[in-house]
Amino acid sequence: MKFTTFTKTLTLFAITFFILGADYITRDMIPPGSDVSTVRCNGRLVSIGDLSGDVLKKCGEPIRETRILDEPHRIWVYRLGQSGQVYYLAFIHEKLQRIYDVKCLQDNPDCK
Repeated sequence: MKFTTFTKTLTLFAITFFILGADYITRDMIPPGSDVSTVRCNGRLVSIGDLSGDVLKKCGEPIRETRILDEPHRIWVYRLGQSGQVYYLAFIHEKLQRIYDVKCLQDNPDCK
């Protein structure tokens, strides 16, 4: 497979964009994982439907906040404990809509 200069530049830009914790990401930049309905933060359960203020009280500040282009979701990224997992919590209008659980891999900057 040959890579053109354009392809190399585009790939480098995408990687840099993701690593720098850009304000926006696209769906194809989200690592493979699974949806879950609850996650445990500091011994307390966070569930879909919880308000963002309650999540902050239970989990503390996320390691970063981002958005998916062209969608209203605010996404908070958490790495909880020593589980080797990263959790992406998606909010719309301050209400938790989705919890996405991703196993840490070397190329995921949220696992560092």
